[in-house]
Amino acid sequence: MSETTLPPVRCMYLPLSAGGLLVPSSVVAEVIAPLAPSTPENMPDWNMPDWLNGFVQWRAVKLPVLNAERVLGLAAAVAGVRNRVAVLHSVNADCAMAYYAVLIQRLPTVVLAGERTAKAMERTVSAPWVHGQLDLEVGAGYVPNLDSLESLIESAITVH
Repeated sequence: MSETTLPPVRCMYLPLSAGGLLVPSSVVAEVIAPLAPSTPENMPDWNMPDWLNGFVQWRAVKLPVLNAERVLGLAAAVAGVRNRVAVLHSVNADCAMAYYAVLIQRLPTVVLAGERTAKAMERTVSAPWVHGQLDLEVGAGYVPNLDSLESLIESAITVH
């Protein structure tokens, strides 16, 4: 009986201050230079969670900007000249958001995640929207539950 090997999946590694998010390439719409988000200083009724950095305009659409480090419970990232914003397609058909954004620390890396290139590692975070963690050549990768993450963002922006 022969052993079946699954083909590797083309993913994008979105670097954070410690590790990165590993998402399917098809989810990433665009990576843009950081824009000045609408923040509490210029939004007087701001009452959002600390993991939401505000909103940016992208192609005439107002997108919420997620700070993944804060959602993961990691140390907040320091803003720098290499920061980028990854615009992601929503995968949740029930979600009203078509897109949302994630603040990342530098340009993403294309990764072929497969049995030979990605090894499961013990979870170091207990965030409910993380399926697990992988040890990759580029670093530790958090595999997000995108449906859950999108629901979290949507509930935060519709309540406020």
